[in-house]
Amino acid sequence: MPDEDQLDALRARLDGIDAALTRLIADRLAVATEVAELKSTSGARLFHRDREERIVAARREAAESLGVDPELTEDIFRRLILASHQAQSAVIRDAAVTETRTIAIIGGAGAMGSFFARLLREFGHTVLISDINTELAPEAAAERADAVLVSVPIAATREIIERVGPRIRPGGALMDVTSLKDWPVRAMLDATAAEVVGAHPLFSPAVGTIHRQVVAICPGRGESWLGWLRALLHSAGAEIVECSPSEHDRAMAVIQVLRHAATMAFGRALRDLGVDIEDSLRFSSPIYRLELIMTGRLFSQDPELYADLGLGNANRAEIADTLERAAAAIARVVRAGDREAFISEFREIAGYFDVFSARAMAESGYLIEKMVERM
Repeated sequence: MPDEDQLDALRARLDGIDAALTRLIADRLAVATEVAELKSTSGARLFHRDREERIVAARREAAESLGVDPELTEDIFRRLILASHQAQSAVIRDAAVTETRTIAIIGGAGAMGSFFARLLREFGHTVLISDINTELAPEAAAERADAVLVSVPIAATREIIERVGPRIRPGGALMDVTSLKDWPVRAMLDATAAEVVGAHPLFSPAVGTIHRQVVAICPGRGESWLGWLRALLHSAGAEIVECSPSEHDRAMAVIQVLRHAATMAFGRALRDLGVDIEDSLRFSSPIYRLELIMTGRLFSQDPELYADLGLGNANRAEIADTLERAAAAIARVVRAGDREAFISEFREIAGYFDVFSARAMAESGYLIEKMVERM
């Protein structure tokens, strides 16, 4: 039987360590709040991915030197960083609420429109909502607002831009959050003499917060509202990628058009092979399950949205031709059973991925571990 006095003494030490850890967490959050107060006076952005990754890497290295599980240490510090961000966000948001504006969101009852309505209201701005089932028409909303944000389906974007553009006040702005940027920005420039900013939130509104999410911004005309949007997003903890509309759509041709087309091809192949999805899961590795999950996720979405994303991108033909050639090349090797050709093809592609492969192994390892826990 263990000595109860010794156990009590050890438990008391653990309690003391836990209390000390709690005080240190409180101290860290207090310092993070002081940092936020300094940032709020200088306009500095909240989120610095590079610094955070250096912090996590340093803590992992220190943990290993002490014989502590680096994965556990990383989990703890990522949670601490997130808590610090949340504490800082409140301070920076309160400091950012200075001159309030009236923003009309056309399509404000939709998922993304509602997301931005909540964000704007958190910063003290007045939001006017115009949607299919609202009494407020887009034209009337534009006339009453300082700026207009278009958040409607891609198929309706041009029509709405043309309707509201001429109604925007002098000194105002026309903005959008369409997933394509080339033709929508040109349409906004043609529709109004006001300032123009194109934006694309690279996340689903289901995430609940814009914190640590990426938003692409495409300047169109003017600096005042562009600066206003930058400041708003930075204060909310978003990560901004600024680019031209054509650069954005070129990137989306790979990230959306190529990725979605390849996933559709995988889904169609499973269907054409008559694969019983549930039965295949009996034999599945975590990697296959992840692939299948992402495929199933795609096909749970709105097909009209994905048609507009893929078919509305001016780079779609090049992407389709490249995907077709790549799939055909791999299929030839597999059909022929040519082992040497397969290895050669594999090595050439591996050379292209080069340094990224190490990062991919680390990040996928984390996902696989979580998937195994879930399974």
